[in-house]
Formats: sequence, C-alpha cells, structure tokens
Amino acid sequence: MRAVLTRGSMNLSEEDGGLPPVGVVQTAETILEDSRRLVKTHHETGPGAMIQVALAPCSPFSVTEALMRDTAALAADLGVRLHTHLAETEDENRFCQETFGCRPLEYLERVGWLSDRVWLAHGIHFTADEIVTLGAAGTGIAHCPGSNMILASGFCPVPALESAGAPVGLAVDGSASNDQSNMIQEVRNAFLLQRIANGAERISHLDALRWATAGSARLLGRNDIGTIAPGKAADLALFTLDEPRFSGQGDPLAALVLCGAHAADRVMVAGRWRVVDGTIPDLGLAALQAAHQDAAHAVQTG
Repeated sequence: MRAVLTRGSMNLSEEDGGLPPVGVVQTAETILEDSRRLVKTHHETGPGAMIQVALAPCSPFSVTEALMRDTAALAADLGVRLHTHLAETEDENRFCQETFGCRPLEYLERVGWLSDRVWLAHGIHFTADEIVTLGAAGTGIAHCPGSNMILASGFCPVPALESAGAPVGLAVDGSASNDQSNMIQEVRNAFLLQRIANGAERISHLDALRWATAGSARLLGRNDIGTIAPGKAADLALFTLDEPRFSGQGDPLAALVLCGAHAADRVMVAGRWRVVDGTIPDLGLAALQAAHQDAAHAVQTG
C-alpha cells in the first residue's frame, strides 16, 4: 500500500503529570534519535512516493513542551510533516490551561507547530478566532467522525474550517475509539454527523467523498494522489452496486455513501491490483484473523 507512517512518541508519564503509564514512555533522546533513523531509512520523496514518514508526538497529555519544540525542529531539518491529536475534548482544554497557561492551539503555536506542514486529528473544540488562525496557517484537520461519536466528544466544525482555508481530510482514529477502521463507512459517518451539525442543505455526499480523497491528500502535502486525473498516481477503489442495499439507486456516488458501501471490490495502488474480487491475493486472511483473535484474547485475559 501507499502509506504515510508516523513515528509516535510519548515522554510525559502519569508520574510526571501526563496521561500514559510509565511503561510506554521513552526518553526524548531515544525518540529523536529513532525518528531521524526512520526518516533516513524509509522516507521517500517526490511524486509517486509509496512510503513516507511523519513525526507524531501523541498529544499535549503525553509529551513535554521541549519534545514538541525539538520534534518540530527535527521535522523541518528532515523535510517531513508533523502530526498530533489536538482539541478533541474539553478535558484537553482544561489540561492545557492548567499546565501551559493557554489553550491547545496557543500551545501549538508556542512550540512552533502552526504551519502548513502539520495536520491534526479531531479539531473539535476550536473558537471562531482559532479557526481563522488555522486557515491562515494552512494547518490541516483530520476529521474522525466515528471516534467522535463513540466517545461523544463533539462535532468538528468542518465547513467553518474549510471556509477559513484549513485543509480537511477524513480519518478513522485508532481501534481503541473506533472499532471498525473502515474508511468507506467513515465517509458515511462524516456525511451524517456533519449534516446533524450543520444542516442538510450545507452537506452533500460529494463533500464527504472530497474529504476522504482530495482533502486527505492535501493534509499529507500530496498533489499526485487524491483525484482521478491525467498525471496522477493510479490509485483506485472500485465498488460494485449489485447488493440489495443499492437496489433502486439512481446516483452511484450517492449510493456509495447513503446506502452504506462496506468494502471495495477492487483496489489498485500505483497501477497494481491489490484487492481483486473483494479479497487480497496471497494474504492468508483466515490465518491472520485467527492469530489476531488469539493475541487479543491473550491480552484481554492477561
């Protein structure tokens, strides 16, 4: 697959006033050294790049201010993008006020993260002035509707962000707060949630599809993917409309979103078929699922 993989980091444990347990944090020196190693080893540049690496301190709850600054400097030096989770909950606002003396976006600007090389997950609790600031900086937001609904954390102000000039893409967040990680289902989630938040007249199925494709490519700083056009990478997802759920549809694109498409029939990445007739050739999916279930059960019963 074509992917942007992020080197996550946490160095502020619960013993130091952060969120993560001690067993999952690393020192700043270890994080920065390994980040540089991964970018030098795996990051590809230019049109058609298959694997890229971004640097991704987890959240204000889990990294120090110094690590945020040093990570931004390292990303600039290496020419890679930055990613973190921000403005997801009111608890985060309170944490930032109490810990840093400012709101999350102010904190982001203070540590050198407010730029068009940054994309943020969630972006729910922004003020009107903060949305203008994000747009002026070109800082992007990955809307995570499924996760936001499961956690009941709020509504991302997508139309306002786009109007201000901020790129908006679509994401599933992590398995701990989504449970299915199905991108085409996430398109439907975004469509429904944003219609509730903004009204049916403001949000169409084409908006949701745009966030998932061209919008998400823009978040990643890519102009070679995200649309079907001459000169773009040959990345395609093809869906059949012969299931009963689609019977009677009049607009195939609307049907994908409104009728709840679940899985692509064929997927092409960089001109090569990676999914054929709904399956991944030579994957051994049944054995992989069995091993995963056993591993999950071992953790749950630990």
